[in-house]
Amino acid sequence: MNKNSIQRIHIFSRKVNNLISQKAQELSDFFKQHHVSCTIINTNQIPSEEPDMVFVLGGDGTFLSASHKYAVRGIPILGIDIGGLGFLTEVSVEALFNAALAVLKGDYTIENRMMVDCSIHHVKKGVEQDIALNDVVIYRGPFAQMIRLSTFIDDEYLATFPADGLIIATPTGSTAYSLSAGGPVIHPTLDLFIITPICAHTLYARSIIVQPTSSIRLILESTKEGTMVTLDGQRGFTLDKGDYIEVRKSQITNHMVKLVPEKPFYSLLRDKLSWGMDIRKRID
Repeated sequence: MNKNSIQRIHIFSRKVNNLISQKAQELSDFFKQHHVSCTIINTNQIPSEEPDMVFVLGGDGTFLSASHKYAVRGIPILGIDIGGLGFLTEVSVEALFNAALAVLKGDYTIENRMMVDCSIHHVKKGVEQDIALNDVVIYRGPFAQMIRLSTFIDDEYLATFPADGLIIATPTGSTAYSLSAGGPVIHPTLDLFIITPICAHTLYARSIIVQPTSSIRLILESTKEGTMVTLDGQRGFTLDKGDYIEVRKSQITNHMVKLVPEKPFYSLLRDKLSWGMDIRKRID
């Protein structure tokens, strides 16, 4: 239960279609009927006013976009699934107004999710900084040629991977790209890193779990046009030979709103990924 009074809400969406526009307006009207100030946000411009909570209408990509904008301000985020898989946007659109009422009643908790700081060090153009909730990915770009990435953990050399790329994921991101690349599923409230090579041309490449106090450095050892580092699949930076990235646990956390009663993580695995389901036809 949460006793903080909700006075101001932002409704955030990235794509605008008829369903999202309709639900955003209906949700805004609902809050205004309950004397809560509400602003619909569907552009890159975020008002300077600080909302007490953000309702995100869309899929996981929209949630990640909202996280980049609001997490640094410490504002809780609730995801409403009007997208596809919906691991981060757990509330169905059918339950939208029940969720809004639960928030006004204080029937929710805040779950803190680990985020990462990423610094991109360019040989020719200095350093760029960004944050991520799901993952940091170095990928080879549009051409079907491997790149070589030298990997260091706390300045200790680990390996040089000839691969399509490499993923550094958080526990929240363990059910995203890292999972597709063969990485493990990690409970999202833990603090740790998952390092997973993408299509490595070697027999020794497996995911590695790294403690959250570590610093991870990846150096691009090859020259391949189009190589990029992307954060949460939302923002990308081009890399040249000799450039490197450093990833650390961020002081910023994502404050994810969880309704009461909370849906267990393992239930989500069954619902979203058909975890443990026997798809074989039974013969009795």
